[in-house]
Amino acid sequence: MFKCQFCDKELSTKQNLKIHQTKTKYCLDKQPLSTQLHQDEDKNECKYCGKTHFNNSRKIKHEAECPIKISNQKYEEEIRILKQNYETIIADLNAVVKKEKGEKEIYIDLYNKDQQFILDQSKRLAEKSGTTTTNNTIKAKNITMNSLNLSQERLESIKDTYTIKHYERGGVGQADWVVENVIKDAGGNLIYRCTDKNRRNFIYNDDKGNIITDIEAKKLKEALLPIMNTKLREFKKTKFSELAEEDDDDNSKLDKVNDLYIENKELGVKFDKRLVEKTYQN
Repeated sequence: MFKCQFCDKELSTKQNLKIHQTKTKYCLDKQPLSTQLHQDEDKNECKYCGKTHFNNSRKIKHEAECPIKISNQKYEEEIRILKQNYETIIADLNAVVKKEKGEKEIYIDLYNKDQQFILDQSKRLAEKSGTTTTNNTIKAKNITMNSLNLSQERLESIKDTYTIKHYERGGVGQADWVVENVIKDAGGNLIYRCTDKNRRNFIYNDDKGNIITDIEAKKLKEALLPIMNTKLREFKKTKFSELAEEDDDDNSKLDKVNDLYIENKELGVKFDKRLVEKTYQN
């Protein structure tokens, strides 16, 4: 038998005695803190949960599977993912801000160019005519320029000037009609001009004297389409009536009539190209 030197308990083997002296609480309480047994206990303590072990090898095995360690690793991974997501969100927001700032600078640059274009054109007209402007024009930086009336009432009053001859020429015919009947003043001067033919940007003055930038002619098209749709349906019906009196076994003529209607209805690529060509001035 092996007797414990601290609490007098007897153990059957030396190994059991050592386990007793390093694990049994009442025995540990009787041991001086400076003893080697306590020092060994500290060395074999799990760094994650504080649990002590008989030897270092058991401590190492325990630490590899320690629930506290696994839990901490799980939280650390969650924190890493959250941090990564946060950094991604911040990067995306910065990209949006940068894009919006860039677009804002582009629009400011376009606006400045548009204003300069109006000034230059107005000076040319003034030098050419040698006359001053009338009271029905709108002022911009002490230079006057006629306003463009895109009201439905005004467009309704001139819609009959859009004829089937314009319709048959598709987008080109539409653009020619718009230039001659919609975006010129009484003196035949353009009051809607292209300032950037690559981006298809246009400018005009509204009835309050504001300089309006019309990107890709969207405002002009939105005003035109409700008025033109009535004429388009009328001309489509006319073309189909003409087609009924012709031979069209392979439907090739029918396809052309449909394509012509779609081209006129959409105010598409051909319209844009012709409008730029007719309104762009260096």
